[in-house]
Amino acid sequence: MKKSLFIVMALGVGFCSASTLPQSRPSPETRLTPAEVIARCAAAMGGQERIDAVKTLRVGAVYPDHGDTIFVTEIKRPNMSYEAASFVAFDGKRACLLKGLDYKSGPKLVDQEDVTDFDVIVGSFFPAFFDFPTDYLGVETVDGREMHKIRPKLPHGAELVYYIDGRTWLPAKFSTHMTIRSQSFASERGFSDYRNVAGILYPHGFTYPSRDRKSVIQGRIASVEINPILDEAHFTIPKNIK
Repeated sequence: MKKSLFIVMALGVGFCSASTLPQSRPSPETRLTPAEVIARCAAAMGGQERIDAVKTLRVGAVYPDHGDTIFVTEIKRPNMSYEAASFVAFDGKRACLLKGLDYKSGPKLVDQEDVTDFDVIVGSFFPAFFDFPTDYLGVETVDGREMHKIRPKLPHGAELVYYIDGRTWLPAKFSTHMTIRSQSFASERGFSDYRNVAGILYPHGFTYPSRDRKSVIQGRIASVEINPILDEAHFTIPKNIK
């Protein structure tokens, strides 16, 4: 069930383009507070006011190893999501298959152990550090570029570390680690091709590992809507469901 439903958890490595982005370089010795890194990232993405104004998103992503299908994810901040292809609703605490595994039967709760996954799904489409308390983990040089590492404290325990490019102040990638059913999972996703969407720079390219983990695949964002009106039913767990 996990592979078919939670396809967006195929994450990878990559770096953002900086040709049209702000250029400022910190000294290698500089240690910043989480708030300083987040503020610089918000400014680079379009400004704190625009970031704060984002309440909902609808994003269509293409994963080439799954053909040309556009997988649509709806997001309500801080951490609610709806996967249109699999009819999976996440209300920030519980997740539910609204149409069952066969897409025809009645709703069924996703095992609570799997909910850790959903915080990372949301964080892959909108930076979680804008919504949750965040730690600063220092500076790391990746492919010759200084990255400021910050780690938001996600509600269900997944570790999600964002690498913020010290030149552009945009997220370059994140790494994630979580434990589900006593099994450890680790992966990465890279961000690139930032474009202006309603005044916010949003990555339209991303990388993720292949199924055999031997190569990196370049995905793309086919569509992004900022503050669309979303159906509340997509984020509502039916009453009396077990």
